[in-house]
Amino acid sequence: MVTFCLIGGKMNKEVLSNKIENHLLELTNKKRPKLLYFPFAAKNYKKSNDRFKLLINSLDVDVYYMNLDDINNFDNLLSDTDILYIGGGVSDDLIDLFKEKGLDKILYKYLDTNKIYAGSSAGAMLYCKACMGDKYMYSDNFHNYNYKMVDGLGILDLGICPHYQNEDLIIYNDEVKNYNYDSFGIEEDSAVIIKDNHFYILKEEKNISVYYFSKNDYIMRDLKEGVIYEKDGGFRS
Repeated sequence: MVTFCLIGGKMNKEVLSNKIENHLLELTNKKRPKLLYFPFAAKNYKKSNDRFKLLINSLDVDVYYMNLDDINNFDNLLSDTDILYIGGGVSDDLIDLFKEKGLDKILYKYLDTNKIYAGSSAGAMLYCKACMGDKYMYSDNFHNYNYKMVDGLGILDLGICPHYQNEDLIIYNDEVKNYNYDSFGIEEDSAVIIKDNHFYILKEEKNISVYYFSKNDYIMRDLKEGVIYEKDGGFRS
């Protein structure tokens, strides 16, 4: 079964940490796993590729960075990889691309394999049902407005809000109550790892948080790193 890694985004730091990415490599149980990087959520996919190279360059992994010509060869590329990592950007555009090109069907094709499906921000939102997007967001007086819920592919029966450390995203706490599934608020440089009916979190630093909203009560719960949580039936749709 595919393992999912939902990352809340990456902070812009001069010194990049890669605790999450290193953990993904360990999950493959291979000395030098293969990773396919999908950059097309970003408006400038070449910059997305370059940014990921800086993040991953110290790790023992073979990375293939996709270009536009590779989109029609996505099935073959994914079949030969251990980890699919989808970068951040505009979630609406990314989801539209997957649907228009039939890439969503290819993701479903490999769900019963041992691959890892990872995504950061928009890349994480893609796998879920409905998430908080910022395509139409604007800033005024140091606050951000007009966040909108975005329908993802729904491979996972849950919702997420990446970049949850942003205080203006407090609106998500009420928005999740309109949806009949569990949700996560994921701060940058943290991740939720989902395997079958278990999940746990990773944090690059101690002061980062990941929150869980159960559809049974929608109470915000601060998850603890090092604890393996169980979800009856799992999150697969």
